[in-house]
Amino acid sequence: MGPTPLRPAGLIESWHITRHFLGLDSCVLVSARYIRPDGPILSKEHLFAALHKVIEQHPILSVMVQNEESKPSFIRLEKIELPLVVQFSDNNDLEVAIQRQLATRFDTAAELPLWRVEVLNDSTVILAYHHGIGDGLSGVAFHRSLLAALQDVGDASGSLVVQVSESLSLLPPIEAVTNVWPSLRKIITEVFSLLLPASWKRGYYAWNANPVSKTPDFTPHVKLITFSGEEMAAFAKICRSHSATVTSAFYVLAAAILSRLVPPHSPQYKTLTAVIAISLRGVAGASADAFCDYVSGHMSTPSINSAFQWPAAARYAAELQRQKTAVRQEIGMIYLIASNIAGFMKGMLGGKRRATFEISNTGRVPAVEGVGPWRVERMVFAQSDLVVGAALKINVTGDPTGAVTIALTWGEAAIDGEVVESFAAQFQEGLRALLV
Repeated sequence: MGPTPLRPAGLIESWHITRHFLGLDSCVLVSARYIRPDGPILSKEHLFAALHKVIEQHPILSVMVQNEESKPSFIRLEKIELPLVVQFSDNNDLEVAIQRQLATRFDTAAELPLWRVEVLNDSTVILAYHHGIGDGLSGVAFHRSLLAALQDVGDASGSLVVQVSESLSLLPPIEAVTNVWPSLRKIITEVFSLLLPASWKRGYYAWNANPVSKTPDFTPHVKLITFSGEEMAAFAKICRSHSATVTSAFYVLAAAILSRLVPPHSPQYKTLTAVIAISLRGVAGASADAFCDYVSGHMSTPSINSAFQWPAAARYAAELQRQKTAVRQEIGMIYLIASNIAGFMKGMLGGKRRATFEISNTGRVPAVEGVGPWRVERMVFAQSDLVVGAALKINVTGDPTGAVTIALTWGEAAIDGEVVESFAAQFQEGLRALLV
């Protein structure tokens, strides 16, 4: 008889666990460079001592998963041997390191936690974690906790092993703290759409890049784009003046650029398909410092239009505001396939991709002054979901300096690399043109 589960995985947790189990996903990651004014690098002793505190603060970091293929649940680890999950590497190339992390799935059969850390030569700490235990904001919460812990470790040496408390208690799944049950109208609409001919569905005329491969092709690519704090402050001000947000403006700009990159001689394409990740922490009453999987996504089909328009960004900002509550129903829809999530996902293989692009914006990590010698800069958020997810992921995060880094991630089989390179160049040019 195995260990007693702490609790069953919830709806969105089970979705992400199944996706990883089927080899369709690897991890989510958030990195940050740690700096001290007096110049010392981040040592193993200081990091291990700080990680003890971080692990105690976030119970989900002390679990493994069992029964992935059927009814997954979380079980407590007895201990965490830090040298098995923390690697100090000689690499200084952040793009290469992120790409390698996104290519590496977790060995969920091993008695190891569902996270790992890589430390680069310049004291950049990359946290990679299983999407089943945390959303993008969870990675930000980890770094906030790590930064606070480092300020207080002094000269203490860190033990190599973390003994996990027997009284470990996890946060509840999202459906236990807020109502995610879909409305009757939502259920009828979704079921009815399954019966419609393909040409009647709203996604039929959407260019969603390449179809999903019949067999999973897990070759990730990464490109980083950075805008300075001054650029982003000016951009945010312009967005506010047009009743838009940074996310809604990014959405319209991304759609405009991708509209220019639709393959020529393809008159059948009229729209794109976009997914915007929306945090449910607000409706769930969860702290920004929680490590949890409280996220959903809003899907829309912007028309193919190569022009950026501020009124469109303002309208979409209002739409996202309305979706902060309504988007809970997307998780509730998992109830309808909860007994066969794996079968549903396998059914995506070989079919049309569900989305052209996805934007996930974790926002800016606020600066904390006067609390210790350490600070962080150049934060990066990236994710995988390369096989059946959106062809292009646009992952956005801001650091305490105000700078914003966008990690473009994509699978080799999902979209042509030259298209992404062109998108990256035009996105930078397009944003800076809006500042003039």
